[in-house]
Amino acid sequence: MRITKQLAAQIVALFFVAFACGAEPVYDATIGVEAIPADVGSHAGTFALKTVSTTLVHVPIFGDKNGGGINYRLVKRTYNAEEKAYNQSSELCGGENFEVAGVTTAAPEETYRLVPPSEKEIVTIDHDKGTYVGTGHIQLWALKDMPDPVTSTLPKGKKQAKEAPFKDYIYDMDGDGKDGVTMKISGIVNGEVYVIQRKFVDVSGIILGPDRAIGLASNSYTTIILGDDISIYDPKDGSAETHPDPKLSWFEEIRMPDTATCDDVMAAVQNGTLSPTRPF
Repeated sequence: MRITKQLAAQIVALFFVAFACGAEPVYDATIGVEAIPADVGSHAGTFALKTVSTTLVHVPIFGDKNGGGINYRLVKRTYNAEEKAYNQSSELCGGENFEVAGVTTAAPEETYRLVPPSEKEIVTIDHDKGTYVGTGHIQLWALKDMPDPVTSTLPKGKKQAKEAPFKDYIYDMDGDGKDGVTMKISGIVNGEVYVIQRKFVDVSGIILGPDRAIGLASNSYTTIILGDDISIYDPKDGSAETHPDPKLSWFEEIRMPDTATCDDVMAAVQNGTLSPTRPF
């Protein structure tokens, strides 16, 4: 078949249009995985999201240790064609903290579910390139009725937490008669610590088709210790910072049925549908 000059010009033009639109999927060099593009709007629906936050904890006597923890969330997402972005809400379903120097800090699964849903999250996806960015997730542990949940100042310590206006923000979230959230300490010491926390989580990475996304997670948080019942342990001892290896803080998201609940998310954790270890 003979190709006319006009047809050849059209083919060349289409090539350059595709090139200009960035149709090639990205290769994320940080995680070593190439994206798999998906149709516009295809990431609407219900998902299970695992985020891992790893910190470097400076512990007196013991030195530097890895700390941090894992959150599991149920995500509901819709596509906003006008804004070319997804609007989503998510709720905490469970989690765990890593052991540090023989000490584990934990709360029961039901306590995670008492954290109010995060309602104003945005996910932006370049469906051709396969890039994925999620922002706006906020967790308020035992904090409520602040003028602005994102920007309102938090108390600097337990003394200021008893003063106005901060005392009006703090409540007994888990209903055990103690203000704040009760965290169980176990290991070389045992007891309880009562805290409040505001936490932000952003994620960025790539999509792997319409049903999965992976990448890195970044966390920032403020935790105030209101008190404890451990006479031989000072929760203020030591300090922590973001771990210098960014790949130790990561996320994975997988599609779930639209009828899924937090119980289904935790079942996906138990049966390994959500990756038990970093998937890259």
